Amino acid sequence: MKLAVMLALVTLALCSSSASATVCRSFLRVIELLFKGTLSSFEDAVSPFNPDLDMIDASIQMKKSVDKLPQNAKDSLMRLTERIVRSPQCS
Repeated sequence: MKLAVMLALVTLALCSSSASATVCRSFLRVIELLFKGTLSSFEDAVSPFNPDLDMIDASIQMKKSVDKLPQNAKDSLMRLTERIVRSPQCS
């Protein structure tokens, strides 16, 4: 549950900042691969954002944790993220 709250807050922060809708789509792709992709596809999606080593290590840990969630939980979190990104706050 803490992971879901963290993802929702990060998504809202990105969407409500001066970031464009393109950033929201890019972020949604990273989140999609977090829940549905392989570790290497997730790492590839994150790499354009130039994460430092600590960020890379943390994201790998997060991906490994997410991979342990039941599929229905991953699907629900993905739907929540999509709903947030498509909300008026993200327009």
